[in-house]
This record gives sequence, C-alpha cells and structure tokens, in this order.
Amino acid sequence: MDEFRRRAIQFGAEFVDLETVQFTPSLLSCIPEKLARKHRVLPVAKSEHEIAIVTSAPSDIGAIDDLHVALQREIEVRVADESQIDSFIKRLYGDAASS
Repeated sequence: MDEFRRRAIQFGAEFVDLETVQFTPSLLSCIPEKLARKHRVLPVAKSEHEIAIVTSAPSDIGAIDDLHVALQREIEVRVADESQIDSFIKRLYGDAASS
C-alpha cells in the first residue's frame, strides 16, 4: 500500500482505504459495472455534479476523460491500492468470468 500512498501524494490526491468506504447501491450505480471493470475504478463519493473515484493510476487521463464524458459529471480522482480495487470490484460485482 505504501507505493499507492506515495502515488497519491505525488498527484496531490487523497489516498483511500476501501475498507472504510460504505458501498451502497446508490453509490455503485454512479458508474456502470462495465466502466468500473474497464478502467479499474470504483465510486467512493458523489454529489450532484461530481463523482469521486478511486484508481491506482491517477495519471491515466484517458480513463478519467472517458468517465467524465460517459457520466457527464466532474471526476475527482483519489488513489487506492490496485489489489484492493481488484478485490472490491470482484466482491461488489462478482467474478467477471461468471457474469
């Protein structure tokens, strides 16, 4: 996790431990599962005009732009451990192979 904490500091983003996030159906519905899996992101907060997402790759401008266009909201980037994101995607959406 230290690598991703450093990455968050480097990009001026908040580091998030996903164990502290309450993933409600309303929150999860902010990002379609297909986009969450494609870009390996999860929504962690939302407002009327903005969605905060976690990613392990805050420098992936293409993914952030794709999310901004698809969701028609501003995207606030936060950073989480890549293996934790993968684990939570599997936990929240199920195994991709079985869906």
